[in-house]
Amino acid sequence: MSKIRRRQRCPKCSSLNIIRWGSREGHQRYKCRDCGTSFVKHKEGVRQSNRLVWFRKWVLGKQTIEDIARECGYSARQVHRWFDEYLDSSPSWTMNTSRQIYLLIDGTYYSDGHCLILYRAENLKRTIFYRFTTHEDDDEIASDLISIRDLGYDVIGITTDGGDNIIRAVQYVFPNVPRQRCVVHVQRDCLASITQRPRFTEAKLFRNLIQDLSIVKTNNDKLWWLSMYARWVEDNEEYVFQKAIVSYSHQEYYVHNDLRKAYIHLKRALPNLFTYIEHPGVPKTTNALEAFFGHVKDQIRLHRGLAESRIDNFIKWFLFFNDEKKKK
Repeated sequence: MSKIRRRQRCPKCSSLNIIRWGSREGHQRYKCRDCGTSFVKHKEGVRQSNRLVWFRKWVLGKQTIEDIARECGYSARQVHRWFDEYLDSSPSWTMNTSRQIYLLIDGTYYSDGHCLILYRAENLKRTIFYRFTTHEDDDEIASDLISIRDLGYDVIGITTDGGDNIIRAVQYVFPNVPRQRCVVHVQRDCLASITQRPRFTEAKLFRNLIQDLSIVKTNNDKLWWLSMYARWVEDNEEYVFQKAIVSYSHQEYYVHNDLRKAYIHLKRALPNLFTYIEHPGVPKTTNALEAFFGHVKDQIRLHRGLAESRIDNFIKWFLFFNDEKKKK
């Protein structure tokens, strides 16, 4: 098998379209055909820049370390050592905190007892804060929100799911900021209680009501939906809370408990369900974070075998490189 030649990479634009360009003080010089930059490969800054480019490609892409090694011309063992050095540390980056932001907050579990909570400025399409923890704790989330506020971010709208811990923390730190309940989470939780094909007419009508939340886009749509909701409540609230007694134990129970749970969930979400209409910049859902969490988990699965102590740093580098792409 022929030896793969190590390929030089431009330190400025990361291009591999490089040619030899004479020598200087006994060192080979190179020139980039794409941006015109000339450089000496033995400079430590160039060497570190090249390594970071390969590491970024591995973190964000689907290539294995062996694939990267074949492409850059070094042994897989050497590339492993480079990447381990990065994974034993974590990146840091700064952002302009003077801009107004619409904040998305959500958390996900990526392994047993490991939870990632992200704070995303949706109008900037960038992550501004994150926390690694064991569960969604309201004291920790409140501490994060205070840090975001103290950093100088002007939060003018917040969208969350229905988690009580997140809601309590937001109400404590930003009591006067418009808050939106994720419409998709409300729909998902309500529909999960009453099943896809409810047997009774009351539940079927409630299901239609929940599904119609997707088409509410204007204030007129909101007024129409609220009138339909009020009519359903007037006709069916007594049915929802109907009770019966177990004959042998004389204990009371709700006859239509699944529908009751879905109704209470919707009723609690209603005060913050249409904030996006009154404040057009506020995101209607947390779907952007849900999709991003999917990408994070896909990369963890792709690079499975990482030491547990390095998974958190891998995620930090993934967040860092994604934020770099947004800046560009």
